[in-house]
Parts: sequence; structure tokens; C-alpha cells
Amino acid sequence: MRPLAAILLVPLVLGACAKLPFGAEEEASTPPPQAASAPERTPAPVARPDVATAAPEAFDTVSEAEKEAARVAAQSAPTGGELGRVTVSLGDPADPGLWVKSALVTSEQPGTVRTETGEAIAVTLRPIGDGAGGPQISLPALRALGLPITGLHPVILSTSS
Repeated sequence: MRPLAAILLVPLVLGACAKLPFGAEEEASTPPPQAASAPERTPAPVARPDVATAAPEAFDTVSEAEKEAARVAAQSAPTGGELGRVTVSLGDPADPGLWVKSALVTSEQPGTVRTETGEAIAVTLRPIGDGAGGPQISLPALRALGLPITGLHPVILSTSS
């Protein structure tokens, strides 16, 4: 029984040694760290609107001038070819810009989105990840096309190059 008690007692004694202030003299002789210089001023983060309570206009970061430029660009852009017809829904409202995510493209590229009524704007076509759901359109793009933010909307996607 005594050997068993000795075996159990040794780890307890050695564990208690770790709490003793061995080497405290070395720490005391180390000079205190110098105060750091004032950090560079970084811009304050921009608060995102609350998705649940904010109006759609709060998320639409594209100006009317930019939307008009996208309409003009869609009319004058050379068409690289129709990619296909898709039914889009509203994508992430906090993701800025004029874009459409679709499985019809494998890399980000300039393109055009056109509604059944003929409204068209230039957008960035983005690939949508595997299993990420159906095609999505940005809030500013929906508003530029005059489409409601709720519902599903059939559109025609084309490349611009």
C-alpha cells in the first residue's frame, strides 16, 4: 500500500512546485515595456442598417447617376451572346453594387440583365457557389430595373464581351 501512496503523492508534489515563484528574480530585473506610440487613426466602421427594420433605400448604395450609366451601358454594350433565361430573387441586400449571381457563369465578368419588358442594365455577372440556391440579383439592380424587391423575376442574362 505504501508504494501506491508514494506513486500517487509524487505527481501532487511536483504539480505544486509549478506554483512556486521560481525565477521571480529574473522577471523583476526585466524592464517594464515602453508605452506604445499612439496607434494610427483608422476610419470608424460604417454601421450596416438593420435588415429587419431598415427601408430598402438604406441598402441601395448605388446612386441614380450610376444606375443611369448602367442603363446606357447596357444599350451600347457589345453583346457577347445570350447566356440564358433565369428566374432571379433578391440576393444579399448588404452586398453593394449592380450584380447577378448565376450558375451560367464560372468567373466574374461584365454582362447585361434584361427584363421581359425590355428594361436592361449593365451588371457584374458572378458565379454562384455549388448548392447556394438559385440565381440572385442585387437590391440596387432590382431597383434600377424597376422590379419589386419581393418575388421571383424572369430575366435574360448576356455577356458584354
